[in-house]
Amino acid sequence: MPYLGGTELAQVYRRAQGERFALVASNFAEPNTLLGVLAAHEEMQSDLLVQVTMGAVKYAGSGKPLAGLRALARYVQAAAGEAKIGVFVNLDHVTPDGVDAFIRPALAEGLCSSVMIDASALPFADNVHATRAVVELAHPYGVLVEGELGVIKGVEDHISSDDAFYTDPDQALEFVRETGVDLLAISVGTEHGVSVGHELVLRPDLAQAIRDRLRAASVPRPLVLHGASGLSADQIRTLVEAGVCKVNKDTTYQYVYAQTAARFFGKNEREILPPPGVTFDPITFDAGGGTWRPNKKLFDPRVVGKQIQDAIRAVAAEVIAQAGSGGRSIYG
Repeated sequence: MPYLGGTELAQVYRRAQGERFALVASNFAEPNTLLGVLAAHEEMQSDLLVQVTMGAVKYAGSGKPLAGLRALARYVQAAAGEAKIGVFVNLDHVTPDGVDAFIRPALAEGLCSSVMIDASALPFADNVHATRAVVELAHPYGVLVEGELGVIKGVEDHISSDDAFYTDPDQALEFVRETGVDLLAISVGTEHGVSVGHELVLRPDLAQAIRDRLRAASVPRPLVLHGASGLSADQIRTLVEAGVCKVNKDTTYQYVYAQTAARFFGKNEREILPPPGVTFDPITFDAGGGTWRPNKKLFDPRVVGKQIQDAIRAVAAEVIAQAGSGGRSIYG
């Protein structure tokens, strides 16, 4: 299916709210992660929402954010062009200072389905002001806006916090009313980065209270869970049941990527790296006059890349099952 926009994405979230499942939002910065999660979503018949951060687009554009954003967004459009599922791109954790450089051109060029403005580090009134400005900017383009209220502990891209501050249900209602956001990211005890689920103090009751507070005021919104890596299947399902409709995954895929590559190169080190004491020239392929040669069947990056894709596909399929979105594509 062709790349889709905010109108179709809103349909997915409405269904998620009604049927109690969550859309898995997967961050990526290069092709192997994308192709792995795409394969999983096609296999599971679950709509694909991929996310890019400022750090990701800077990496993909060799320090040029807009070039990287164009490259990643258009790669998604091309790679998923024939997929029989909905395909969406979200701009993740854009801080207020990145609106002009990041969000405006993305909207003008049709590079995203939704944007997440993260002004959660600001005082409440300033967060409201910054978030409402992005809503007013994005909605004419038919692009959804995700805001964040509360602070999630840990590091995500270039944003970090040493402490967590839970989201207050009454303040959440005021925030939604004042900003008009389409989705609300809440803090209920998860952490960005490497965290162990059973060590966290999760508050699914708080997520449910926020959901119920918004519903009672006739402004229901899909709730978003950041920092979901490390959570168990039961923890994910409990939070989805409490009202979470979008589950973000990044650190999990980063680790699976690194683990797969480390194991591959560790196993094949002797056929890729010259023996101790041998100087190898990668331009002339000369091993100091010796007979050692690297094995091209192993050092070709596509070999380890395919293994990385397969490993990420397997993990992504399990995450989709936990979120309950399998078999629920907009085209299903």
